[in-house]
Amino acid sequence: MYDILLLSLPEMDKDKPSPGPAYLKGFLQPEFKVKVIDGNQIGDIDRILLTVDQYEFKWLGISVFSYEQADIALDIGSNYENVVYGGAGVHQFWPSDNFIVGEGEYALREFLRGNEYKNFTQIEDLNILPIPDYTDQINDNTNELVVTGSRGCVRNCTFCDVASIWPKYRWVDGKKLAENMHAVCEQTGIYKISFSDSLVNGSMKHFRELVKELASRPKKIRWNGQFIARKRNSFSQEDFDNLLDSGCTGLTIGIESGSESVRNHMGKKFDNDDLDYFITNLGERGIKMKFLLIAGYPTETQRDFKETIDMLHRYKKYSSKVEVSPHMMLVDENTPLDYHHRDLFDKFGFDWKNENSDYKERYKRFLKIFEIGENLGYRFKEHALNKIEKFA
Repeated sequence: MYDILLLSLPEMDKDKPSPGPAYLKGFLQPEFKVKVIDGNQIGDIDRILLTVDQYEFKWLGISVFSYEQADIALDIGSNYENVVYGGAGVHQFWPSDNFIVGEGEYALREFLRGNEYKNFTQIEDLNILPIPDYTDQINDNTNELVVTGSRGCVRNCTFCDVASIWPKYRWVDGKKLAENMHAVCEQTGIYKISFSDSLVNGSMKHFRELVKELASRPKKIRWNGQFIARKRNSFSQEDFDNLLDSGCTGLTIGIESGSESVRNHMGKKFDNDDLDYFITNLGERGIKMKFLLIAGYPTETQRDFKETIDMLHRYKKYSSKVEVSPHMMLVDENTPLDYHHRDLFDKFGFDWKNENSDYKERYKRFLKIFEIGENLGYRFKEHALNKIEKFA
């Protein structure tokens, strides 16, 4: 009899296990008997249900990584009475009795103890958390693992709800994080890591400690993560060299727009000169990049969008090393746009409009990024290409 089965859901990358259940298992299992079921690898709902039904358990914990998984999570959960939901896709109006919004470790532990579990504050010291336990999730498809080095974000971008989930940015000390990375790799035999952090270089002090420690170790871990472009004077040539020597293979950069005025409204805090500095230094060192772009931010005019297209032309030299991941502008609740800029849109979701664009216009710009990007030699992954039909 398990105290809890932790279930991940489909529609995520197949080559790496979901980190949420692994971190919860590592945290809970000294006190509770925990089993993780990788529903993402199983894929089919009927097969997921058959797998869950093989076990005796007190609670089924469903990890909802994204709002896009809400329907399948509730569909699976409707088959059981003893269900608790959690994850980034769970909101404060979740339609069930048992759910956790925000960090799950302390709240889920108290829930399993039968205590009050809601409204827990953030964990102040992430250094005390154990490494994730992936022993239930490793299979022949596993190419990399996911590790968390920080929670929250040092930015408060207008379109993002991270600050509503984690108001305070916290991190694992750089040297400790390097030790954790090597420990989980030795546990599994897989020496490739993807960071789940909103950004890996939120704290430059700890980021420098991390890359220097990783660079100093003879056994290398190949790693990638989300990275923020900063002011150029914040990052030296030595920082870039240590980044390369640390085993970094790729960085995802939330550029969002080629327009400085749009990025300024978003709260990105870097200009085109700063961006050129980072893209050039990463590109010349052969570090792969992923450009995150948003088509149709509420202040984006036709001229602003042209600057995004111009930016793609500007970095054509590195296009073979760059994956582009575009997205149509989604207006979410509990974001700075919701709190401070309601005059810029008429409703939440994808189908909003204002004087600068409507859904049809944003979809046109969205398609243009693919058209120009492919002509210039940029790469687009399948999940990005699937959005073309999804948003049509």
